[in-house]
Amino acid sequence: MGKKLADIKKEIESKTEVFDDYFYSKISPSVSSFINLLKRDTQVFLFSGIIRDFFVKRTNEFRDIDLVIENELTEELLTGLNYQKNSFGGYKINIDDTIIDIWEVKNTWGFQKKSILPLSHSLPETTFFNFSSILYSLNKKEFIIGNDFLKFMKNKKIDIVFDINPLPELCIVNTIYYGQKLNYEVSNKLKEYIKANLQPMEKLLDVQEKHFKNIIYPASYMRQIFQMWKIL
Repeated sequence: MGKKLADIKKEIESKTEVFDDYFYSKISPSVSSFINLLKRDTQVFLFSGIIRDFFVKRTNEFRDIDLVIENELTEELLTGLNYQKNSFGGYKINIDDTIIDIWEVKNTWGFQKKSILPLSHSLPETTFFNFSSILYSLNKKEFIIGNDFLKFMKNKKIDIVFDINPLPELCIVNTIYYGQKLNYEVSNKLKEYIKANLQPMEKLLDVQEKHFKNIIYPASYMRQIFQMWKIL
């Protein structure tokens, strides 16, 4: 019999100090200083890949850092930094070759579409993948854990949480990517989403160029995957 979700939650919460030390040990002093400046100005939450990889024991070097903040990012904090604003209202900042993506909570897609609940209750419910349904408060040093993340840890299966997304083609490609990276099964619910939202092959190739700067899955390979999933 597998672990209960409540036990998995306690286990995650027991790793708070270890995770905090791990995170700061992997970033440069300049990145750490910038995050500390942010923390003085607003509540700062870490989300996405870094937390997931820590708990599935894939502790690679950080390619990027994804942050959500409660207040608006002030121009003063951006002075002298190499940054650009993206089309969805977030900021992409490069410090010591580490890419930091920052989103103001009011501009996160799922938060706009899903809920008016407080941040700590709403964001874990507005992610596309279940493995992203967890935040870490850098101010309070605590995890905010969605029930879907607990199920991910229990079942070792990639699933969908919130199916409204502006880029279904990226969600589809990322399903292939994370299925291979984690070597986890893809849920039937997620396969059904892909079938219902399947995009033209040109779109699936184009989004790879934009996101990965390369085509990592040729059309023939994606067709094989979709046939295996009984989508085609």
